[in-house]
Amino acid sequence: MSPSRSGSAPLVLQHLKDETEKSKDVTTLDWKGDGSQLATGSYDGQARIWHKDGRLRATLTQHNGPIFSLKWNKSGSYLLSGSVDTTAVVWDAEQGTVKQQFKFHSAPTLDVDWKDDTTFASCSTDQCIHVCTIGDTTPNKTFTGHEVRWSL
Repeated sequence: MSPSRSGSAPLVLQHLKDETEKSKDVTTLDWKGDGSQLATGSYDGQARIWHKDGRLRATLTQHNGPIFSLKWNKSGSYLLSGSVDTTAVVWDAEQGTVKQQFKFHSAPTLDVDWKDDTTFASCSTDQCIHVCTIGDTTPNKTFTGHEVRWSL
């Protein structure tokens, strides 16, 4: 998935099986820390994990809407995704399964990011930021009421 070398064809990630499928525009991506895998999130609500040579390793299908953000944790054991369906999902990246789904936002989840291997934050158009830990059923901390102020 690196830029094509002189004389070699570029790698193409096969998000579409054939021309009859709906568009699967990639909306977000993140390299695993060691560079061995690339994760992509798509408008079709699926996350995909690719080997660095372009082969599809796993398709993750828990979301019910476009994925806006996804990130590998520090060790590369989990992948975190946030979607317009208002949820954040922690995936067991090795197994390709859901570790935990967090349903704390009341509007689209716009971004997610890890603090460490088990704690992350998510933000939403509901004007909340939730800090969560895998295994917990409620956020550790919630920041509310942020607003945008413009001055010219």
